[in-house]
Amino acid sequence: MDLVLDLLGWRGRIVHSDALPARTGRSERLADLAASMVATSYLCGTGGMRYLRPDPFAARGIGVLPFRTPTAGGAWSGAREISALWALMTHGPNSLSALLRGHQGAVSREWAASRP
Repeated sequence: MDLVLDLLGWRGRIVHSDALPARTGRSERLADLAASMVATSYLCGTGGMRYLRPDPFAARGIGVLPFRTPTAGGAWSGAREISALWALMTHGPNSLSALLRGHQGAVSREWAASRP
């Protein structure tokens, strides 16, 4: 994963969850980990949305946003069934990085529009 993030130009810090304090319940653990990273929102995939309880996040002031795979073709074709490595090998790091940044902007705008 370090290599993929590096190829995509991501310059964030990787923190391993076992180094952070967290409760054991699924939703509680994720909320605790997000809070440890001073997150204001948690991006959740469609599978996780089936079991995730939003109350531990709300108690910490963290919004839960559903991640929806973009429907435009290209790197997103079949994205629910394949890994990021396929997209990386097919489209190259520069193109994939630009696509991800574009989607990040769309998610951020959607989130901002949903805020009261």
